[in-house]
Amino acid sequence: MLNLKEKDKIMYEVKLNYTVVDEKGVDRSKTENLILEHAESFADAEQIGYDYGSGLTGLDVVAVKRSKIKEIANERTSDDEKIFLATLVDVFLNEDGTEKPLKYTIAFFSKNMASANGYINEYAKQGYNMSITKIVESSFNDVLK
Repeated sequence: MLNLKEKDKIMYEVKLNYTVVDEKGVDRSKTENLILEHAESFADAEQIGYDYGSGLTGLDVVAVKRSKIKEIANERTSDDEKIFLATLVDVFLNEDGTEKPLKYTIAFFSKNMASANGYINEYAKQGYNMSITKIVESSFNDVLK
């Protein structure tokens, strides 16, 4: 569940592009998408991307943006786990008694969609009125802390 400190934290998404040589000796462009948990600014996020990819041929940080992800819910426990995204809605009551939905996205590690579904259903039980609106396997390669 989000606490105030995590809620105010800004995460960044960084897209790296670099060159790899395939098995036939041909140069191929490769892209990696990263989530950064602790960058201080866009410039800091860009530098972390360059540091992460140091030593890669033709490295370029081609995009840096603020992420809609509000929390990384768990840690990767094995290399075969993928990053999934879930959109959750929690309903609060305003002072006048009307319901106000709060929608947010979390990222988490899981091996497949079945285990992702089980994990996020358990996670959603933390909120009184929390519901899951979407679960997808992401295109992110890693989370940098």
